[in-house]
Amino acid sequence: MSLYHGAVRPLRRSTDKHILVVDDQPAMRDMIRMMLRNNGYNHLQFADSGKLALRLIASHPKDLVVTDWNMPNMTGIELLKQIKSDPALFTLPVLMISDESDSEKVLFALEEGTEGFLVKPFSEIDLVKNMEMTLAKSVPKDEIDRLILEMRRLKLSKKYREALELGATILESRKSPKVITLVCECLYLLEEFDRAISMMADTDQKSRSSEQTNLLGKIHLSLGQYSQGIEALKVAVKMNPLNQDRKIDLAGAYFASGKDEEAERVIQNVVNAKPTDLQLVSIAQLYLDRGAVDRAGEYLKQTVDPIRETVPVFNNYAVALRQADRLDDATEIYRKCLKIDPDSDVLHYNLAVLYAKSNKIQEAREAVANALKINPENNFAQDLLGKLGG
Repeated sequence: MSLYHGAVRPLRRSTDKHILVVDDQPAMRDMIRMMLRNNGYNHLQFADSGKLALRLIASHPKDLVVTDWNMPNMTGIELLKQIKSDPALFTLPVLMISDESDSEKVLFALEEGTEGFLVKPFSEIDLVKNMEMTLAKSVPKDEIDRLILEMRRLKLSKKYREALELGATILESRKSPKVITLVCECLYLLEEFDRAISMMADTDQKSRSSEQTNLLGKIHLSLGQYSQGIEALKVAVKMNPLNQDRKIDLAGAYFASGKDEEAERVIQNVVNAKPTDLQLVSIAQLYLDRGAVDRAGEYLKQTVDPIRETVPVFNNYAVALRQADRLDDATEIYRKCLKIDPDSDVLHYNLAVLYAKSNKIQEAREAVANALKINPENNFAQDLLGKLGG
């Protein structure tokens, strides 16, 4: 099936497009490779994980990503979310492939921004047709669609005021639910919660998406309205039950309102669903926010192949360990961070600080030298090197 319901304008088959296929199963990658080459597609790359896919996208621009949903450590839907949350990548069209076509999966994929949805098993004709429709759908149909894309880019680039100005202009011409959601997100991020609530109140409650309902819950929580916030988050979970991030948001709300048992019950529900690395890291952050360092560590240790975007949480954990004078444990976490993001001068500097506190002077010098090699302008690293006698 396809999520594209409009008329497809005639297109010359886009065999010159650069296509990335993501699937953890070698047999499926081989099958898609054969199908695409049979149809004249030659600019192909393949990845066996979401993490590798992100590296390949960063190394060379892609015109289309075709990804399987069910993959370990990072699912296809999480890869989609990473793409659609990056201001440099969010216009990259994604065709999601799934074993199932149930409405919950389609809803989830739509809310996260996929342009196409294809169900296994499929033929060469099915694959090529859906790829072409996905590419067609990614092209703005009119000037308003183009402005909405620009508004999203501004929001993802954290230019919230500019995004709000553009949103107001768009809403004068078209009452778009997407634009209303973007406006409310910008207001929320600017901590203008009352304005966000007021705008959300103007929408029809029955027609609100789970995305809008979840945002409404977060706004209520920010205003200290815990019961209203929790109720909205519960509705959002019910509307989109496959979205584990919604459940983690709900667990955080329960913790914030002092309902620890309910929070633990929701977290256990996520754990029973075999959480991915990103979900494990999100759960760990909940416990770090509560000062439960060891509980956070339990979840971080379960991660298999975390991506660079998770480093801030690992760093928070290492800071908490350092503050508890658990220097060896903190050092181990920084080493793990550097495997994820070896080009971070900040991480090398933090590791150098830990070595210095542990009186491992030679190791500290090597770490601070690595920091300065990456960023010679790191003043903290320069100061530390001077104190170490380097």
